Amino acid sequence: MTYSVIAFDPESGAFGVAVESHWFNVGRTAPWVRFGVGAVVTQALTDPSYGWRGLDAMGEGIPADRALSRLLADDPDRERRQVAFVDPEGRVAVHTGSRCISHAGHVVGEGWAVLGNLLASERVVDAMAEVFPRARGTLAERMVATLEVAQENGGDIRGVQSAAIRIAPGRDELEEGFEAGIDFSVPDHPDPIAELRRLITVDRAYRALRRGQTALADGKEALALHHLSLAERLPHGVELDFWRALALFELGKVEAASETMAAVLGQAPQFEEVLRRLAEVDPVARRLRESGLH
Repeated sequence: MTYSVIAFDPESGAFGVAVESHWFNVGRTAPWVRFGVGAVVTQALTDPSYGWRGLDAMGEGIPADRALSRLLADDPDRERRQVAFVDPEGRVAVHTGSRCISHAGHVVGEGWAVLGNLLASERVVDAMAEVFPRARGTLAERMVATLEVAQENGGDIRGVQSAAIRIAPGRDELEEGFEAGIDFSVPDHPDPIAELRRLITVDRAYRALRRGQTALADGKEALALHHLSLAERLPHGVELDFWRALALFELGKVEAASETMAAVLGQAPQFEEVLRRLAEVDPVARRLRESGLH
């Protein structure tokens, strides 16, 4: 009654799950991730304990296939389950029980799997398997692209209702001090996959802002401008633009900073007071406010 993609990204060391269902709040029970341990998705006759028990087993160093087999062996309803594990080495194990509602199936690739049940046709999983390894962008963007193509090919025969994505970051990302992972759930929406796409795009804009601020603090001005430019191009909002204006001002891009801050204050006048309060503790904000250019 759900379709999903589970994957490990060898470049970043991240792993995660993206899932859609015609069921309220699928993100509450189906996707499970744990930093440094792995990811699990449990669907069809969903048993959330596969999530925490599977992660516990992989956390003990048990490979994905053995961890999954161990849980299935003690489960009298295993033929009604559809479950996938990925461990910290990128090893994937999937089970589609013989009593899952058709069309039900899965495809396993190198470090990833796609799976679904109660699908419009067998083509749904095949289309997902074709798209995921060829998709471009971040792991989150590739996963959402895979859900999108599933829906384009009929998806869940009942329609759409909820979607979720959970990604545990790689160690390098954490050590660089950037935002940790992704955890978005759209519990009830007429187009949950589109909403999930919107959220990960806004998230990417804020990540670009943070990278720009970090590069600026490290004295890497060209890199800071690169990330700030990316943040500007992605959908975001006045909050991001407020902080982007301050970064641009610190970089000496006075005209761009002034125009950006003026646009922020035009849309959200309350940020004039935010700037005033920030200027009490932040020298860049103080100089921008005192310049009168905004």
